[in-house]
Amino acid sequence: MAVAHLHQTEARRKVVAAYAALGGLSAVVLVRDPLTQTVFPPCPLLATTGMWCPGCGATRASALMLRGHPIEALHYNLLWVIVAPVVVYQLLAWGAAAFGIRWLPPLRFGRVAIGGMLAAIAVFFVIRNVPGFELLNPLTST
Repeated sequence: MAVAHLHQTEARRKVVAAYAALGGLSAVVLVRDPLTQTVFPPCPLLATTGMWCPGCGATRASALMLRGHPIEALHYNLLWVIVAPVVVYQLLAWGAAAFGIRWLPPLRFGRVAIGGMLAAIAVFFVIRNVPGFELLNPLTST
């Protein structure tokens, strides 16, 4: 019983720490608008190669989603806007489970699904860097 309690306490600490970190990052992008101000250092891949990585534009897209503008967010990182609801759901399910709340079942991903996700990230990376597909590049100004 004591070991299970320690495991549960540790899981709860991890959830609280992760939620606090995400809350802090959310506050930063809400207070310091990444559409007009630098929030984080520039992408090293973009800075060194000129290529957009799969995450380029995700901070600006997140800020727009947090402000209730998901359609505008699509112009900064289409893939993140599609994936973000799944990430939020999984975080909520994980947090609820750590506190013994079972109202939100976690999604289970097998090898095929994970392989498909990795392939989608790779394809997004390649396509957004092919001339003619600039629509997938993050807008540089609003």
